[in-house]
Amino acid sequence: MVAQIDTTVVAVGPVLATQTLPPAHGFLIDTPACRIPNLDPFDSSISQFIRHQGKILCSGKPSITYEDGNVLRINWTTVKDFYEGDFKHCKYQPIMRNQSDFKFFYDKFRDTFNQDVEISEEFVRIYCISNSESTINTNFHSLIIPKEAVDERCEKNIKHHVTINKPKEIMNVVMIGVDSMSRLNFMRQMPLSRTYLLEDLEAIEMLGYTKVADNTFLNIVPLTTGKFVAELPWNRTMSRKPFDGYNFIWKNFSNCGYRTLYAEDAPDMNAFTLLKEGFHFPPADYYNRAFSFAMERDGSVWNNDHKCVGDRLEAEIVLKYTEDFSILFRDKPHFGFSFLTRLSHDDVNVAGAADDPHFRFLQRIHKSGLLEKTILIYFSDHGNRIGHIRNTFVGRLEERLPIMFFVLPQWFKKKYPNVIENMKTNSRRLTTPFDVYETLKDILYFDGTLKQASVTDRGISLFSEVPRDRSCDTAAILPHWCTCLEREYVPVTSVNVTNAAKSILNHINEELFDYGHLCEVLKVQEIKEAVLMTSNKGVLQHLKNTRIKAVLTFQLTFVTSPGGGLFEGTVNLDETTGRYSTAGDISRINRYGDQSKCIDNFHLQKYCYCKTASRQ
Repeated sequence: MVAQIDTTVVAVGPVLATQTLPPAHGFLIDTPACRIPNLDPFDSSISQFIRHQGKILCSGKPSITYEDGNVLRINWTTVKDFYEGDFKHCKYQPIMRNQSDFKFFYDKFRDTFNQDVEISEEFVRIYCISNSESTINTNFHSLIIPKEAVDERCEKNIKHHVTINKPKEIMNVVMIGVDSMSRLNFMRQMPLSRTYLLEDLEAIEMLGYTKVADNTFLNIVPLTTGKFVAELPWNRTMSRKPFDGYNFIWKNFSNCGYRTLYAEDAPDMNAFTLLKEGFHFPPADYYNRAFSFAMERDGSVWNNDHKCVGDRLEAEIVLKYTEDFSILFRDKPHFGFSFLTRLSHDDVNVAGAADDPHFRFLQRIHKSGLLEKTILIYFSDHGNRIGHIRNTFVGRLEERLPIMFFVLPQWFKKKYPNVIENMKTNSRRLTTPFDVYETLKDILYFDGTLKQASVTDRGISLFSEVPRDRSCDTAAILPHWCTCLEREYVPVTSVNVTNAAKSILNHINEELFDYGHLCEVLKVQEIKEAVLMTSNKGVLQHLKNTRIKAVLTFQLTFVTSPGGGLFEGTVNLDETTGRYSTAGDISRINRYGDQSKCIDNFHLQKYCYCKTASRQ
């Protein structure tokens, strides 16, 4: 049953047909089927919204203890300088996972210690006590502890992998994700990390890397499974079903004898747990969820707007956990997937605070030789999806173009120059999370051969050359996310635009129909902007013999009432039938806060404006 919807449109926005776009400094991608403009990250249209966030100096009490492998050590210099020697001993509680991603418990206290102590627990909370028996320092530590059962399984599986699959090279993989980090904002806010990646680590940057869906979860799934969420046996009605049964890429590596790690910060925003069930069983051999969850709920240790735990940034704790994993298994095959959210998720400018810890992490793993047998993939899921910059043309484009860097060992570059040549070529081609998934498979089963890719392949390993005639359509990028299309502003009062707005609003209200007792029916209050999205002349020339129907694509920005939601949607108009159809996701580009707290459906929260009774 479809709701009866009031589709009245009040078009009170300005006519934007004469608006000019920011100048492009050439093209990031310039191929027969795709041209992506190279915009200035400091363009005058957004300069007023840019500020620089320096590094955060945590204001918490200096740590008395620190981890070193499987040893907890006492920092006697800290004891002397900051606690005036008034220190008696420390004690710790192991943090234990309790059958799900949302439960943990503290085990009993272990014996007190006042000197370095070797421990066998992965995650602990520490209390350090003064001579007068008062607590002078509370801290959390995550350690990478060898696991006999894991080691036995991996030794067996790697022998089977080598015998059956006969990989020509066995390389570790470490993936470091930074939430909501566009290529342009990485240039603005994290110049130290960017420069180190490109100059010191000689990273290959995928300049045309384009997201394929709206938010973190919807882009991480294609990256790690090679499928859209809609193609999995999971949907938003199954939000309380765990993800244990799905074939994420780290399972492939685990089955082939690799030790695995999965780590995130900000546990209330994790990709697989935000309004979802998460994992009932740890998805990796080393999984920091219980630790992160426990630390989040101990309010006594946080400072600097919930970014620091004592004298350490939360991001540094996760990065060190990942680094310690690579240190312990330096000579053993391993796969690590870490995703950091807290510093970069909410504000394009606060993201600058991530530059210093990430830069120092990259320096350490490079100088310590941890990358000698490792492919480092440094990436993001999408650019910033909300805020002043996002409301501009620059922000609209960069939200769709997140960072994607590959760092490969020097010996690999020399031994397989054709692979590197293809990757450099692909840095100027249209690429997606589906391609990264295929690349990960290529790394795992690497045989040294270069495969011929077809333009009809949705996912193409970046070790192979991505065809020059690849388009958004062949890469499975919906028009709403496509950055290859040129834009022509059209009057917001035109019939096509108002009908397109009705089409999007119908779609939103139909999605909310089952929540009609909780959420208001929305109306279009104002159409802010409308553009006609067309292929550039080169693309049209390339496609002139293949176009079999006339389709116009409009992208609209509009405000809804009640609630003042600011949305961006894309609509296809089939000129042969006069039918309007929503082309993929609809973006919510302003914050909705508690407006939708009456429902727990992660997909629909961006649409719902709770009725008065349900907001109370």
